[in-house]
Parts: sequence; structure tokens; C-alpha cells
Amino acid sequence: MPDQDDNAIYEFAGFTVDAVRRRLLRDGVYIPITAKALDTLLYLVRHRGSTVTKTELMNAVWSDTAVEENNLTQQVSTLRRALGERPNDHRFIVTVPGRGYCFVAELKELPQSVPSSFDRAAIRGHAVAAAYMLLIAFAFAWSAFQGHGRPQSLAVLNFRTTVSGDEFIGLGISETLRARLGSVEDLVVRPASSNTDALDAGRRLQVDTVVTGSVQRDRDRIRVVVEMVDVSDGRVIWGKTFDDTESNIFHLQDAVAGEVATALKVNPPSRSSVLRLSKFHT
Repeated sequence: MPDQDDNAIYEFAGFTVDAVRRRLLRDGVYIPITAKALDTLLYLVRHRGSTVTKTELMNAVWSDTAVEENNLTQQVSTLRRALGERPNDHRFIVTVPGRGYCFVAELKELPQSVPSSFDRAAIRGHAVAAAYMLLIAFAFAWSAFQGHGRPQSLAVLNFRTTVSGDEFIGLGISETLRARLGSVEDLVVRPASSNTDALDAGRRLQVDTVVTGSVQRDRDRIRVVVEMVDVSDGRVIWGKTFDDTESNIFHLQDAVAGEVATALKVNPPSRSSVLRLSKFHT
């Protein structure tokens, strides 16, 4: 993404966007958003007051990948939710019909400074998270050393959603999975489009396994269905359903990632105990 050497901190309406530490905060409280959503926000604030075309924004955020306009729409929708914007209440991001988007809030740009007490706490938290990721990576490597079967290459599809506006949930789960598995030694993780058939994506990307799933909603209840597909013969070698409330969505994302990571460390089920890939089972 352009302007990666920009070390500024941007503040507006109680929000803080830290370009170096790559985080969004509101009144000092961390707000989890996807990496692409943060890239989109950074590009918009750096061009405050100017209309950024959709093509320009997609080229900046997905500089090395060809994506559809729907991907950008999903990231903008995620940002508006994170910033608390209601429909037609464009206090921060204004849609310019037929052209693109414009960031309109009053903005203060600050240089990077000595880390605050909150920063130090966040750094400690990141260190703990990094140690946890290293433990997971070691477990995978040790499992492979002992000869336990697991795929050497894997693709994670963006999870499908049934309700408009819930795309950020599916994206959050997919990106959490990619981040969790991407650092595992000897495991190649590749992303793929949410509109791609699992087997087609797996064969095109030449991977052994595809993780796919869907997000369903019943009022404030969220159900996530996850399946792991063997690309060689289309078998669903692992699957699980997760249920939780919308208020616990980040806990739900971590639970899905943890279960998939655990499943990858064990031998896949026998042929007699798996389902054919004909539909998602809930």
C-alpha cells in the first residue's frame, strides 16, 4: 500500500488511527478491524477532503491482487460499523455517487511519540499473542516431524454470509484463520474469493485442503458453519458448527480459528466417517 513510510497518528472525533502500530482506537480502547479495512481507512484519511475513486482505492489497498468492487464495498461497510456510522449518517466517509469515497471529518495529524502506558500494555499483549502463535507453530512442526498426517498447503475462502451487512463477520473469521495458520512452518496458506467453489479454488491454487464456511443470523444469534475439504476427492474431512451471540463475535472468531488449528494437527477421519461435498451441513 502506498505511503507506508507515513509514521503519523491521525485523530478525529475521539478516534485514533496509528499508521505504524496499525490499529484503530476510540477513546483509547482498541477496535478490532480487518487489515484491509485499516488500509482503506488510512488511504482515505491521508487524502482527507478529496474524492478517491474506487479504482484508485482498490489499486492502493490491493496493489498486488485483482479484486472485484464488492471487496471494497465490504471494507467500507466494515469501517462504517467500526466508526458507529448509521445509514445516511456520513460523518466520516461520504459516498460520492458514480465516483468513489471522501473522508470529511476534521482531522488532526500527530507525529509518533514515546509509547504511553496504554501502548506499553498493548505491546505486552502483542508479545503474549506472539508467544502463543509460536507455540502453535511449534506444535504443528513437531506433529509433522513425528509423521502425523496433515496438509502441506491450504486455502482459506472468505466465509459466505446470508444477511446483508454481516460481511465483516465472515471476513473477520477468514482473516483470523489466515493469520493464525499463516505463520505455521511448512504450511502454505493461500486466500481465495468468497464466490469461488471450494474444489475449483483448491485445484486452481494447487492446494491439498480448503477451509470454507458460512455465517447465518437469527436476530442477535450468530451461527458459523465450518468445513475442511480434501481437494483430491472432494471429501469433507472435518466440520463443525459454532453458535454465539453477536456481542461475543470476536470470541467466536477465535474459537473457530482455534478449532481449525487443532483439527489440522490430527489425522483426517476415515472415508466411512465423512460427508461428500454436496452442500453445507448445519
